[in-house]
Amino acid sequence: MASLSIILTGCNGRLGRAVGDLLCSRGHRVIGVDAAASPGRPHPVVIEDLRNPSAIHRAFDRLGAVPDAVVHLANHTNAQAAPPEVVLRENLAMNTSVFMAAAQAGVGRAVFSSSIQAFVSNYEVDGSMSTRRPHRLPLSEALEPRPSNAYGLSKVMSERMLDGLCDGASLKFHGREGAALSAASVRLPYILTQQQFEGAAKNTAMIDYRWGGPEAFAYIHVDDAASAILAACAAPFHGHEVFWVSAPDPRMAQSVEAIVAQHYEGVPGAADAVKLGRLSDCSKAERMLGWKAEHRVTAERERAGLRPA
Repeated sequence: MASLSIILTGCNGRLGRAVGDLLCSRGHRVIGVDAAASPGRPHPVVIEDLRNPSAIHRAFDRLGAVPDAVVHLANHTNAQAAPPEVVLRENLAMNTSVFMAAAQAGVGRAVFSSSIQAFVSNYEVDGSMSTRRPHRLPLSEALEPRPSNAYGLSKVMSERMLDGLCDGASLKFHGREGAALSAASVRLPYILTQQQFEGAAKNTAMIDYRWGGPEAFAYIHVDDAASAILAACAAPFHGHEVFWVSAPDPRMAQSVEAIVAQHYEGVPGAADAVKLGRLSDCSKAERMLGWKAEHRVTAERERAGLRPA
């Protein structure tokens, strides 16, 4: 991959730090944007609150050129981060400012950190833990979005915005034509740090269904999430594409067949998931991004000689 200039919002968060470290290690020029300072970052950081629509433009000015890509991670991180109306309003405000600025400036690629909660959700609109089941298995980006909280809704609405901005037509801003934007919305499940990954591998008990059951117990190691974001920066496609990325195995120690028998009998596609040995299908990301998850809790358990309780 040729060296790219990249604006990285939310650069001091869990995923943002991993993405920034990876981009810099691969020789890309990165300007980070975050609401607060964090020492020791390998790239410059512009301290800005993206709820201010001028903030992203000041980050572009700091770069001094039109970036090759904008990686937009800065959002409220879950449905409980603030009252529902605040999560929805402020996520949409940040996303609108970043996406419109990217399109106006002629940026070639926007990469957006969307969420599993765009199409299946572990939380209801009132903030309670959900007990609903996925509407189809295996999970993939082809599933119809059914957000049940303001966070998931903010992700779906932002994806729809990118559909419009990346329709292949030239866009006019203030009387001039801008280059058509292309974008990747990367739908991410529960992101595990290395410590959390090791802890999940050690847990061989049956997990409470509410903690991941509605999302088919999907997860991704933070380094795999970062590599998916990097791959989405330069993958050769036009328009707006949505990608589901996750580890191929569930967090639970039980087999896919046992999990389906206990939790998902009667769910459309459950038999297919058993045949595949997966509750998630990331074949689109593997095909179009050349990406594959490298971290699996099942492999970590096998190395430790652990078995389901």
